[in-house]
Amino acid sequence: MKTWIICGLLVGTAAHVRAETDEIDVRAFELLDVIETADGSVWKGVIIEQTPNVHYKIAIAGGSVHVINAADVVRLSKQRNSDFRGAAPAALPRDGGVAQTYEQPAKLPAPYAHAGIRLDPELVMVFPTGFYDDAGVQTSFAPGVRIGYESLFGNIGIGGGAQARFTYFRLAGDTKDAAWLLETHLYGRAALHVGRATPYLGLSLGLDTNYNYSYRVDDSTTGVGLGMNLSTGVQLAVSPLVAFDIGGDYHPGTDTISSMTTESVSYFALRVGAALRL
Repeated sequence: MKTWIICGLLVGTAAHVRAETDEIDVRAFELLDVIETADGSVWKGVIIEQTPNVHYKIAIAGGSVHVINAADVVRLSKQRNSDFRGAAPAALPRDGGVAQTYEQPAKLPAPYAHAGIRLDPELVMVFPTGFYDDAGVQTSFAPGVRIGYESLFGNIGIGGGAQARFTYFRLAGDTKDAAWLLETHLYGRAALHVGRATPYLGLSLGLDTNYNYSYRVDDSTTGVGLGMNLSTGVQLAVSPLVAFDIGGDYHPGTDTISSMTTESVSYFALRVGAALRL
């Protein structure tokens, strides 16, 4: 009698585990969870339950479920599922009866980046407009750098930090005059991470310091005012840590060239640089 009771309990337990895992078709997941343990084992499937610092319960292909102690886990990651077959079929009513359709909700490719510190050196080609354009200032070049932090919410990245850019303007003709602009701003940026590609929009605000020197009178003037940059572009990742960056800026005339005039600096810019995702 006891033997039959024990067999019944075992069969009931197995049926419960099977019923639990039957609800999970590992082939329906585009990305698999990968758990690597200290003894060298690698478990690939779908994590269906996890208790922080206690254990992970993972369902693998074939229907079995394994419980892994958190203390034994050395690495958690994801990889593409070679057996991915899309979502399970859904039965929809039709005039002639019931027909099956296969509908897979649209998904964006997983980000090729992670949240963290961002360091973005750049070289900028500046095309003056407004007052400087009328004065014959030529296309100029400016080094710049941004440093900040970006957080990821799914495919959406929100970041911010500090940036600096120094533009030494190329004045028209053979002159010993000089003019430069130093921008020290705080910036914010919203990005969409789609695999290796990351288009973004950004805004920066801060101080613009303008310097002008006239050789004829041997005198210089300095102006400090509000500076602004509107930016857009795209980053293309070559590795999880490095990406190329190309984009454009518009710097409206919100600052002043000096305290002796109300004229301001405005320009369009083309940027090329790198993005270090630390």
